[in-house]
Amino acid sequence: MSTNKQTAKIAVLDETLIRKIAAGEVIERPASVIKELVENALDAGAHRVHVEVMAGGRQSLTVSDDGEGMSREDARLSVERHATSKLRSPSDLFAIQTLGFRGEALASIGAVSRLSIETRCAEESAGTRIVVEGGIQRELSSVARDVGTRVAVRNLFFNTPARRKFLKPIETEARYIAQVVTQLAAAHPEVGFEVVSQERLSLSLLPGERRDRAGELLDIAAEGLLAGEYEEAGIRVEVLLGGPAFCRKTRSRQFLLVRGRPVYSRALNQAVYRGYGGLLPSETHPPFAMWIDLDPRQIDVNVHPTKKEIRLADERLVAQAVARAVRQALEMPETAGFTYAPLQPSYQPLQLAEGTAVFAPAGESSGGDDQMALHLLAPALPQFGIPGEAGEAVRRGDLEGPVRVLQVHDKYLLLQLQDGIAVIDQHVAHERIRFEEALDRFEAEGAPSQQLLMPLTIHLNPVELEAARQAEALLGRLGFGIREFGAGTLLIDAIPAGLRNWQEGALLYKLIDELIQEKEIRDSLQEAMAASYACHTSIRAGERLVQSEMQELVERLLKAREPFVCPHGRPIIVKLSLRELDKLFGRA
Repeated sequence: MSTNKQTAKIAVLDETLIRKIAAGEVIERPASVIKELVENALDAGAHRVHVEVMAGGRQSLTVSDDGEGMSREDARLSVERHATSKLRSPSDLFAIQTLGFRGEALASIGAVSRLSIETRCAEESAGTRIVVEGGIQRELSSVARDVGTRVAVRNLFFNTPARRKFLKPIETEARYIAQVVTQLAAAHPEVGFEVVSQERLSLSLLPGERRDRAGELLDIAAEGLLAGEYEEAGIRVEVLLGGPAFCRKTRSRQFLLVRGRPVYSRALNQAVYRGYGGLLPSETHPPFAMWIDLDPRQIDVNVHPTKKEIRLADERLVAQAVARAVRQALEMPETAGFTYAPLQPSYQPLQLAEGTAVFAPAGESSGGDDQMALHLLAPALPQFGIPGEAGEAVRRGDLEGPVRVLQVHDKYLLLQLQDGIAVIDQHVAHERIRFEEALDRFEAEGAPSQQLLMPLTIHLNPVELEAARQAEALLGRLGFGIREFGAGTLLIDAIPAGLRNWQEGALLYKLIDELIQEKEIRDSLQEAMAASYACHTSIRAGERLVQSEMQELVERLLKAREPFVCPHGRPIIVKLSLRELDKLFGRA
């Protein structure tokens, strides 16, 4: 008789593995570490916070503060799991007055890095040094230092290679760190902040008032900010914002702060947009810094592991207070006329058959097969036939005589084909040409530049500065002459030769905004930069062209590697066949 032993499927995890799993709930990336450490510094009463980052936080990151520091016993306990200075009873979870849990964060960080802490409180003559590696305490000793704390983290995720593998490129991680520190700096204008990334100063802010801090972070003169306040039912809202002229393509200059905590709330953000109403330009985002204060028992900050999202007991009432504060800043009356709503296009696409589409006035129906349809051209030049064998001739460079072209409404170019007509969107056609030119310049030594008579300075917040650093080499190959000129300032002394739409530096802001948005997933930074550069330096819709310009545009398009689709995926050319024209006039 034999006995079958059943193997247990459930086992208690090893303590080291438990620590790694717990760390993953708090520590997603280097920016998560910075957030926890800076919040601890603020809770310790720091007047100044200094952050240093190497290799986007992969190699090392350090946070130093002049706060109250820790005693030897507190420092020893701070790296133990479930040890904290912030909670004493379960009810404290629902009335949190501080930003983070010093003990729990340090334990989580130490579980996935090589962590060292140096700290001293005023009551002790000597400081304490603790070293933790992979969750194991390696050193506990005395050290000479001033009151305050310095936490250094090296080789983040060294013992969890799978997590390290999924980190973004160094420049992107540096941008996330800049975003975290900038948000906390907006929340605490009374504290000075300094950030050094790759041994270069990214941020330097002196302690000051809310208006001064908002002006620096929004890049708007403090006296030019619009101020609004509103208070109701224990909810107090203070907002400083830029008028419609300062609206941007990204949300990098938006700071929503609830009881000193940077948060994200869809409802409150939408309330800001409602406050702007009809004054908000299409597809732009308003710059603002908003401080909201209310009873902590009305906020649940534990709905997200990193506390970046919150739940409000009465979200509708808070959103109403936000919208009213914004309207007050803009001096807008409380009327239904200022309800924010996106404009509806006057034309809508009607699908007729596979591969066809036509734009008809909204509300009108398609006429079926008898309705004129604009066919996307087949993605192969031999099937396209422009006009006759002209397309292939242009590619070979032996076309004799100009291609005949007609401009319509200063927007589209009409071209005769063998079996119909082609309509070319002049903007996206030029965009494709500029896109491929930019890619070629990235592979070459560089492009010719045009020196500016007077160098131009532009001011960036830390997030924008990190994006500019990320693209610095590529901008140089395009022909820009750029160098840093102090914290948050770039000096431009040259631009690409023959550049269109420079707009005294506005183009660079647009390029940086596009990088921050990261709306499209591209194979490389080169493609993202080339697409953005092409979009903002191309012929615009509504721009009248002379015959030679139209001919040159078409001929250059036909020489492009991908002449049918723009870098953003829009069609460049649509075709109306001769057969469809005949049907329209009853010839079919």
